[in-house]
Amino acid sequence: MTVTLGFDVEEFDFPLERGRGIDFGTQLAVSSEGLEFLLDLLARLELRATFYTTANFALHRTDLVRRIVAGGHEVASHDYYHGLTAGSDPAGSRRTLEELTGQRIVGYRAPRLAAASSAALAAAGYRYNSSINPTWIPTRYNNLRAPCSVSREEGLTIYPVSVSAPFRVPLFWISLHVMPLPLYKLLCRSALRRDGHLNLYFHPWEFSARLREPAFGVPGYLTHCSGTDLQRKFIRLLEWLKARGCRFLTTREYLGCDE
Repeated sequence: MTVTLGFDVEEFDFPLERGRGIDFGTQLAVSSEGLEFLLDLLARLELRATFYTTANFALHRTDLVRRIVAGGHEVASHDYYHGLTAGSDPAGSRRTLEELTGQRIVGYRAPRLAAASSAALAAAGYRYNSSINPTWIPTRYNNLRAPCSVSREEGLTIYPVSVSAPFRVPLFWISLHVMPLPLYKLLCRSALRRDGHLNLYFHPWEFSARLREPAFGVPGYLTHCSGTDLQRKFIRLLEWLKARGCRFLTTREYLGCDE
């Protein structure tokens, strides 16, 4: 059984989506705080992960991106910018991240798991796309007909994020906030039995102690378990998966993109 942990490293622009103002320096600070926690935790548990990083964040926090690389993790692309009004530039993001990291960037995840052209991503040099959440999220997307397993499209490997079996309950970041941990583990077990792997994703900013600041307008279903509360819950989840004998691999390793 394999676990691929993915973290979407981006400017903390969640308040902007809710009509709240937040300066760019604060966006970087909140995301960076959570990222530092995650890097320390993964080093302590001796686990590796994939960090889907916007080029914009990487350009402004090159020190943290270098820490990701030094920790043996994979850097993948989360496009160039994360903002709702920003245009997509996966090719430019890939070039920038390769220059900053010295790694070959082979993976992509679209901001907010938006639809992405497999042909365009393959032409830009990517080998896999992990932008599909094969479930229905109201106002976001309806992927109930999408495969839950790894597939190929236009020369690109499609690696969906995990949902439960047989019902497609999402196991994405919000679920860890709102579900009791025993229920979340039960759903993870069902996905592991069906797929043989878990592809879980979170955001560094979720683990920041600042998420509860009223000015950010983050809803209560996220803030009730955030910061140190979420950190403790996440640690228990990882320790449970390790105790079950799960291997933690970067996505490029699991999909064989190093070959």
